[in-house]
Formats: sequence, C-alpha cells, structure tokens
Amino acid sequence: MRLPDGQDGQPEPVAGSGGAGLSLAPSDDPREMAGQILDITVSRLADAAGVFVLDRLPVNGPLSGTGDGDVIVRRLGTRFTGGSGDGASVPHEVLPAWGVVTFAAGSPYARCLRGGHPVAFEQTGTRTAARTGSDDVLARYLSFLAVPIIAEGTPNGLITLARTSGRPAFDKGEIAAASELATQAAVCLTSARRVVEQQAAEARQHGLPPAGLVTPDRLEVAGRCLPATGTAVGGDWYDVVALPRGRTGLIVGDVMGHGPVAAAVMVELSAAAHALACADLQPAELLAELDRTAITLGDIVYATCAYAVIDPADAAATIALAGHLPPVLAMPDGTTHVLELPSGLSLGLGIATFGQVRIRLLPGTVLALFTDGLVETRTQPFDQGIRVLQSILAREHGALDDACDTILRSLASHPEDDTTILLARIPASGR
Repeated sequence: MRLPDGQDGQPEPVAGSGGAGLSLAPSDDPREMAGQILDITVSRLADAAGVFVLDRLPVNGPLSGTGDGDVIVRRLGTRFTGGSGDGASVPHEVLPAWGVVTFAAGSPYARCLRGGHPVAFEQTGTRTAARTGSDDVLARYLSFLAVPIIAEGTPNGLITLARTSGRPAFDKGEIAAASELATQAAVCLTSARRVVEQQAAEARQHGLPPAGLVTPDRLEVAGRCLPATGTAVGGDWYDVVALPRGRTGLIVGDVMGHGPVAAAVMVELSAAAHALACADLQPAELLAELDRTAITLGDIVYATCAYAVIDPADAAATIALAGHLPPVLAMPDGTTHVLELPSGLSLGLGIATFGQVRIRLLPGTVLALFTDGLVETRTQPFDQGIRVLQSILAREHGALDDACDTILRSLASHPEDDTTILLARIPASGR
C-alpha cells in the first residue's frame, strides 16, 4: 500500500513498503491536530485510529503512571470504519472526545508510552477501560500499532492505529510514516503547552485576562487576577470559553498556596479545565473530570473551582462548585445576595461528587465569581469581605471593567493571597 505523495514543501516520502511522507498543518490546538491525524490515517493507513494525550502532560515530572500502575490518558479523538461488513462508523457518543481511558500497566499501549517506541501487536483482549465499552469496538480489529508522541524528550501521548482481518499487519514503512506523524503532533503539543504557560504567566504578572480571551456575544465579561504581594505568579486563574449555541463558560480556580509551585499546578489545571469546557461538559461533570486530573499530578494537590455556563438566550446560568466560595448576584435594582449552591469538596481528593444548580440570570444582573483571596485576610473573615463586595456591586451599574477596578481598590490593594474577580452580565435591553 502506498500513501499519497506529499505536496510541495512537505517531507520526502519515508522509505519502506507502505509509508510515505505525511504532513500536518501547523497548529497549537491539540484537537485540531488530532482531527488532521484522523483525516490522514483513516482509511488510507488504517481502518481505525485514535489520538490520546496523557491525563497529565509532564513538564518536569516523570510519565504519569510509571512502575506497575496503569496509565491514564484522555482521548482527543477517534475514528472507526470497517470491521462490521458494511463500513459503518462508530457513533461519536460511544467514545466521546476528552473521555478518560485507562491503559493497563502491561498493555502494549503502556509499553509504547513508557518505552518511547512504536509497538505493533495483534488483538489479545488487552484491557483499555473507558467510560463506555471500548473493548466491544476494538474486538472488530486484528492488527494494531501504537506510536508514542514524544515532546521534548518526554512521552506526552500516543497515536493508535488498527486494521481489520482483511488487511496485512503494519510494515516498517507504515510504522515509519506513523512515527513521522507523531513527531509532528509532538510539535503541536509543545506549542500548545508553551502558549498556555506564556498566557498564564503574563496574565498573573500583570493582573490581566489571558491573552486571546474570547469576547462573548450577548454577554459582558470583565475580570482581574493578581498574585499575592511579593510574588510574580500565583495559583489563581480564570477563563472565558465560547460554547455552542451562543453560551459562554466562566471558570475561576484557586490552587492552594502561591508562588512558582502553585503556578505550575495552576497551568496544568487551567489547561485541563479549558479543554473540558470546550468539550461542552455540564458544570458538575467538568469538575468531576478536573478532580481526576488533579489526583494524577504526582504530589498532593488541592484546589477549588467554580464553573458557570451562561445562556443569554434563556437568561439562565448553570453553576457548580468544588470547595469554592459561592458567587454573588447583584440585581439591577441594587439588591444583592449570595447564591445558595452545593459547595462540593475541593479538587484533588478523588472522592467527590458535584452538584449543579440552574438559576435565572435576568438581563442587567451581574454574576460575580471570585477567590477567597479577594474577601479574606488575616484580619477580615471571608463573610465580612463578601458583604463589602456586595456593597460595592450594589452601587456599580456601569462598565464591568470599572467595577473590577473599584473592587480591587477596596478589597485587594495589597493582596495577602492570590486574588481573582470575574464579573459577567447579560446586557439589559437597549444597552
């Protein structure tokens, strides 16, 4: 079998009986990269393919799940054809994007990641436990190939390919071609991580929203994020994510502690939270998945998080908390109140279940998400700080950016802890 030759400027074909030069378009979006790989490999190189990243992308640490333990990854994308006799594809909901997959310690997939080299094998009933029955899907295929995605010398994920019994096993040329794709995928993952790290560092250093923060339709948003006095970076973050059907996701998180260690954990959790939000998970489900991520980070990690999905069309918001302080609502008439929501346990315990509440968010009402560093100090309990916040919001009916500045001047002129405030408002009619 021969793959199509590369276009001008692309790599020369890989020598071998079945491979040819394959090229991905430059991207720092891992989901886009995964889609390109699936487009290229199915069905020209395989009948099925998958792209996975480690649940924790190692920065300075070892591969997650080393030793005798299982390896936990997340599915960036999969595509299946053939194997059923009619060329039918497996429905997307059977193996959802960003779902958690556990590769058994002795599986070829785990050996591929730990060894850092391709592994070709035949169907042996290897366990690949996922949220749904992936084993039933994989039973259709006979020949498999797992190729590691190695970024900066460290396995960060893998590409898997599979063929039905009507096709031969993968030969050396095809393995080389798949390895070339994995090398290019590694560039994407490295670029994506550096973008996230740079944006987070700049945001925490200057108290600005992350670069490239979306400007939602039919929703006003403003936020500030400041590290504790005397530190350049901290463990707080916030994010604004555009969602399907005109909705917007708002994330506020707080990693225990501050300084470089908390900031490093924050980068990983904030990147995971953004990806989970882009997968359009419900708020409670997002926090449950983020909790799974937190417990894979190696050291003991505790963090709180609030996630709200605002739907301007329905004038509503769905909110879930993980050990986080409840949001404040400020009505157009000047009244305010603290939302009564299930607080949930902090991230990193691995035993929590999370609830969510849907509320009415009438136009002109301000929803305020914040971290405890804004309202709590050594001399001021958090409930007193929340009352001050309510008093300020009751008077602030202008631009949300101005309201953020007023809040920080009043409550966080010299923050003892990392401090974040995120305000959102569905504009009143005619504004």
